[in-house]
Amino acid sequence: MDNEQVYISLETKYSVDLNTHVYVKDVGEVYCGDGAIKQKVENIRIYNGTDKEQYDYVSGTEITTKILDKVEDININIIGGPDVLLEIKGQEEPKIIFNVLKIAFVVIILFLGAAMAIINFHEDVNMKSSLEKIYYIVTGQKKENPLILTIPFSIGIGLGMFSFFSRIFSFSKRRRQEPGPMEVELYLYDKDLEDHILNELKQKDKL
Repeated sequence: MDNEQVYISLETKYSVDLNTHVYVKDVGEVYCGDGAIKQKVENIRIYNGTDKEQYDYVSGTEITTKILDKVEDININIIGGPDVLLEIKGQEEPKIIFNVLKIAFVVIILFLGAAMAIINFHEDVNMKSSLEKIYYIVTGQKKENPLILTIPFSIGIGLGMFSFFSRIFSFSKRRRQEPGPMEVELYLYDKDLEDHILNELKQKDKL
């Protein structure tokens, strides 16, 4: 009799509360032709809960070993990453006032930083003189700080940055569903952070 084939598609990361056990069904999707075996595999504990907030991981090899200890006559096929990063953390109470103040502080810092960067850039390239020359070419009159060009130019900078970091102006529904540059950078940052933490945990286990 051939062994039953069991396929497990593992997640790369799983967040779990304190003192909460982790089962196969929590970290991956189980596929099997036999419903009874599938349910049994899903409910196998692969990590014991802990009362300390920390990062840990469980490897695909460890998951396979624990399943084979509980279920006989099956072949395990791991799909996806070889390890699952576990983020063990307690429930945080929402701090609305603190979060609002934190967001306001970050917004002010970013606004002032962006303003300084734009001002310094315009001073370096002498944008004021360029606008005055454009105004003279169009109207034939010399005027310092022509507001008719300066104001729409300043508004255009803000609209240009907004349209670059947002897909709201796109007429294509598919384009509006695409992530913006900032979302992509945040995703890459989170992925690099998880890979780094996982690598450090593995290095500690080797010592």
